[in-house]
Amino acid sequence: MQINELAERSGIPVATIKYYVREGLLPGGNRTGYNRVAYDESHLHRLRLVRTLVEVGRLPIATAKEVVAAVHDPSPSVHSSLGVTQRAVAEGSVADVLEVADALGHADLAELLTAYHKAAEQLAALEIQWLAKASGNLDQLAERAVVGTVLGDALLAATRREAQRNASRAAFGPDPQD
Repeated sequence: MQINELAERSGIPVATIKYYVREGLLPGGNRTGYNRVAYDESHLHRLRLVRTLVEVGRLPIATAKEVVAAVHDPSPSVHSSLGVTQRAVAEGSVADVLEVADALGHADLAELLTAYHKAAEQLAALEIQWLAKASGNLDQLAERAVVGTVLGDALLAATRREAQRNASRAAFGPDPQD
């Protein structure tokens, strides 16, 4: 497919695709003529992965490039790919969060830590089971580690906000706008 079709099918503008190629997030296509380059389904798939990292995960381009490189590097383990992704999306440690809460006068947030740990351990076990479903294909495992981390964070945050709205409604009554 030509770059215009790749843009149409991916929903990503041609200029952005060219930028991703220049930045090394997307491999160049195969030259088919002086001014013609052909792309295939692997380019479309990679574009979707990059879009997930940049738009959903809100990773800077340089960080997304590191994550994509980890996914497509045949030498590291799945655990290593997961680690690269987690470091890329990390926004602070538990200690950092509790320190900020304390500085804001909310040290009692730490009282929720045991419940957070239990819920996180249950969720992590389920996520690792989901990850292991691709155990026959190292590339797919590494990509699942990335996608599961980035989209999992977004899914968890969205689900948590939804649950908070429901709990708030139950505790404090409905909002006049509900």
